[in-house]
Amino acid sequence: MVTFNSSAQFDPEAELILESMSKKYKSKSAFMSTFQQNLINEISTIDESISGTVYVKGDKYKLEIAGQTIFNDGQDLWSYSEEIMEVTVSTYDKEEQEISLTNIWDLYKEGYKYGLNVPDAQGNWVIDLEPIERGVEAFYKIRMVISNEYDLKSFRIFEESGNQYNYTITKLIDRSDLTDDFFTFDLAKYPEVELIDFR
Repeated sequence: MVTFNSSAQFDPEAELILESMSKKYKSKSAFMSTFQQNLINEISTIDESISGTVYVKGDKYKLEIAGQTIFNDGQDLWSYSEEIMEVTVSTYDKEEQEISLTNIWDLYKEGYKYGLNVPDAQGNWVIDLEPIERGVEAFYKIRMVISNEYDLKSFRIFEESGNQYNYTITKLIDRSDLTDDFFTFDLAKYPEVELIDFR
């Protein structure tokens, strides 16, 4: 019997769903996803939306959003802006990465408790993740919506500030054709770009 929880704990039902979702995405050698990101703050009456595309292969990713292209080759992080012809580079630190479509699949495995909520109107599973140590992170909850086929439909990050970041996945396709070069920013191809190096 499935029990629905109002607050997250170490719920075995939720864990099975999260494990199945994670396994499904980890089985892909590489993939591309388009998504919609909404920033909502009811107190400040903020409701902003942007769309983006992310390509993922293991620890590597390429993110296209808000006029920027971010390359992560597994070692360095390059943020390129075509509009101002500038690229900044810093050393990639996996522990400091923000929650996104590049790491959401495995987030539950360390530092979080989780609980299964009432299904949504479409019958999708709704799972809340909460940091075990409250106050360490800027957010206090992540709500994930997962289909019966273990596809992640969306996730929402609830911050202590009142901001809510909602990510809706609009498309996800396998891209096993992506090579490591695809995730590398090649300075030689951008001779006019100003380089700002923080490494």
